[in-house]
Amino acid sequence: MTPLRIAVVGYGKLGVIHTRLLADSELFELVGVVDPMLENRSLATETHGVIGYECVDEILDQIDCAVVATPTVFHHDVCSILLAAGKHVLVEKPITATVSEAQSLVALAAFHRVKLQVGHVVRFDPHFQTGQNLIQEPRLIECTRASGYTFRSMDVGVTLDLMIHDLDLVLSLVDSPVKSLQATGCAVIGPHEDIAHARLTFENGTMANLTASRTSHTQVRCLQATGSSGHVSIDFMNNEFVNFVGVGDALGALDIDPVTASDAVKQDVTERFFTELLPQQSVPITPCNAIEEEHRDFHRSISEDSSPIVCGSTGLRVLEIATRIAETIKAGTTDEPVSAKGPHFDNAPSSAESTTLYKSHVRGV
Repeated sequence: MTPLRIAVVGYGKLGVIHTRLLADSELFELVGVVDPMLENRSLATETHGVIGYECVDEILDQIDCAVVATPTVFHHDVCSILLAAGKHVLVEKPITATVSEAQSLVALAAFHRVKLQVGHVVRFDPHFQTGQNLIQEPRLIECTRASGYTFRSMDVGVTLDLMIHDLDLVLSLVDSPVKSLQATGCAVIGPHEDIAHARLTFENGTMANLTASRTSHTQVRCLQATGSSGHVSIDFMNNEFVNFVGVGDALGALDIDPVTASDAVKQDVTERFFTELLPQQSVPITPCNAIEEEHRDFHRSISEDSSPIVCGSTGLRVLEIATRIAETIKAGTTDEPVSAKGPHFDNAPSSAESTTLYKSHVRGV
């Protein structure tokens, strides 16, 4: 198999990781690193022995594809040059800074018949790879992603920085359009939101709660999903297993009224509750490097002329929802129009009252 000639554009934190893995890959031939900063190019050359280029135009005739790991604001311009030149592109998340830019890239990739993959790398995480096979017809999903302040991605809020990872996971699990969303958040150091919470309601009735913070004293990365097959709990910081509470056959065969059941029946059910009725399994994960797996999928999509797991259209959809959440928080309201009705909405505050209550510019936790 002839390796695909590839370049890495942007030698920041993620660019360094991509470069290191691609330099050791049998699937790709690393042709060079593109970065406008001389010190970054020099470091790439010193570390990996590759040529550094100041502009992407300088390397177009030497490559088949590229990884774009520049700051988000440059994604559209850099990817546009590559796609228009007929080069396949793996661009880091989010796909672009705006929805219109993302739409432009998706259309450009389709026109030139090249692959556009978006780096939602958690999709390739071994924890999620294990857990998603256990999640069937999810009805409730809860995600939390929290970390300390790193001074990275300060050009966007925590929604586009961290929550977008979990948005991609949720949208991959729920095969239904988003019906409505509610969101709130605040800036701590700002000017963008550093804490965000969102609730998505899908047309099929599934609900997802997502919380993200980059001002947390503790690091948390977890996803829980409850569906027809049981309950799955993924702790992305536990490198050994994923917890799964399954609905056993014995539970389906159980036919009792818990109110009128005899003491003997209650005792029997209690004794069997967590062993036969709702048994818990610790499903082992198979460790792997998620970015390396992402590279493999990029290579597969090009060599087999098939869609990458996270294609440009998927990245666009995730960005659309993330943008709606960020704009809802920025507007100082808590929700988009909600179609749900019922007596518990009768005394809901007006839009003006909500704005007063949830001003997103209020700093604090």
